[in-house]
Amino acid sequence: MRYDIGIQTFWNVPNYGTFAQAYALQKVLQQLNINKSVQQIAHLDQHHFDFYFNRKAYLRDYPIWKKAFWESFFVKTKEIEQKQKVFMNAYDMIPHTEIIDATNIADYKFDKVFLGSDIVWDYTVGAFNNDPLLFGKGFNTQEIDAYAASFGTVSVDATLPDYVVNALKDMKHISVRDDKSAELVRRVTGVRPQVVLDPTWLWDFNSDCNIIKPKEEDYILVYGQDFTSEFINNLIEYAREHNKRIIALDCNNDHYTWCDKLISQDQLSPFQWIGYFKYAAEVATSTFHGIMLSLIFEKNFAFCKTDFIMAKVDKFLQELNLFNLFDKNQNDVYGMLDHDFDYSFINNIIMHKREVSLEFLRKACSIKDGTK
Repeated sequence: MRYDIGIQTFWNVPNYGTFAQAYALQKVLQQLNINKSVQQIAHLDQHHFDFYFNRKAYLRDYPIWKKAFWESFFVKTKEIEQKQKVFMNAYDMIPHTEIIDATNIADYKFDKVFLGSDIVWDYTVGAFNNDPLLFGKGFNTQEIDAYAASFGTVSVDATLPDYVVNALKDMKHISVRDDKSAELVRRVTGVRPQVVLDPTWLWDFNSDCNIIKPKEEDYILVYGQDFTSEFINNLIEYAREHNKRIIALDCNNDHYTWCDKLISQDQLSPFQWIGYFKYAAEVATSTFHGIMLSLIFEKNFAFCKTDFIMAKVDKFLQELNLFNLFDKNQNDVYGMLDHDFDYSFINNIIMHKREVSLEFLRKACSIKDGTK
């Protein structure tokens, strides 16, 4: 079986931001390659799949004491099955290949494979199982490129595994999502790659007819974890003073009793998730894509920062003149939600970054003057 362009990312995982970037990148690459077929590669390492949908298999090799600890956090089987169904239905809306794994990968040929976006290169995450396909190793293809790939939590001075080093050297066009990833690539290849926008910025979600409008109106949306007690108390007080309900979207089996409404993942499709951002009055988040969608839909938002997320967005927020707003006091919900977000300035910065990002994709796809 032969395909024109394949995209290797985290396929069919129950993570809304991961879905949004995968959906957006496929849409944009298809727009740029109107005479070619652009397919998501339906591959997810079995260990990674089990982490989300088959907890018993994932924990099989854990010691008894550790297994018992983690099993206490897992949701019921029926809820897992329903969540899997919700996300599978959404991923099925993205053009994709047949299921591909190590047993049949040789049967599929691609003219070109794009890796990314998201933290597909964070080989330190146990659930990813050092999957070589996330670095393009093993595909039957003429060319491996990367768009907005990230090393995630990997230290900038880390000694990279040999298979990662060799894979980076074999890639033709590389772009990354953050400066740390750019430095890691530079150390291996000698060339600093282009830092580009997350794919969610390249697709027009404001005009996407698949986005579902929620029934609720005039609400503050909550999405994320690691909210501090002070942040939560300030948010509750702010909502009461402004006569707004707080609606939370389940990020990872959350139990937010302090919210007026919590919508679990097994009851929330990715397109509903995006819709809640689009129609929110304000947003409170602690996640990367929570920030991205808040900005895309021009919302006033409060960001409860963590070092993990700030490492991904600190320079980006600096360029948008928002870094000090979120850095000086992570619990100042009033100051953040009442801040005068200058979206005229923000959108001008994004417009330039979007063109740089699209130009990278045009170059990688050998597109000049709108033609191939």
